[in-house]
Amino acid sequence: MVSHYLTIKQFTMKKFLLAIALVSISFAGFAQEDAEFKKEMMNFVKVNSGTGEAVDPYIDQMAAGLPDRNKEAFKSEIKAELDEMYSQLVDVYIENVPKEDLKKMIEFYQTPAGESILKATPQVMAKNISITQGLMMKFQSIFQKYSAQ
Repeated sequence: MVSHYLTIKQFTMKKFLLAIALVSISFAGFAQEDAEFKKEMMNFVKVNSGTGEAVDPYIDQMAAGLPDRNKEAFKSEIKAELDEMYSQLVDVYIENVPKEDLKKMIEFYQTPAGESILKATPQVMAKNISITQGLMMKFQSIFQKYSAQ
């Protein structure tokens, strides 16, 4: 009877270990899929944010004012900060938009219409910033008008 009990216990333990292994494998698969999706989203955010490679000339311009010995370290640190920003933006998308919708958005931006919008994004953003700055100046003058009364 003791040996029968051990056999059942061993069988149960083997099933338990097999179940843990299967769960671990499925989580690893999901983690890999999520990592690939996050990478795809990172590429999308870099392009769609209007920065990506478009920011390189600005970084070079800022670095021009530095001693030669510091230029590469400066560029590297700035790019690391940008990558952190992109990662945070990806997390915002993932937390707020269903994954299937994000996949459809990426697919759209790979169409001719989507590529056209992406191409225009830097100009649109630059004008948006200009308009917003003008509006902030108006807000400030309105605030000053009412704060003086």
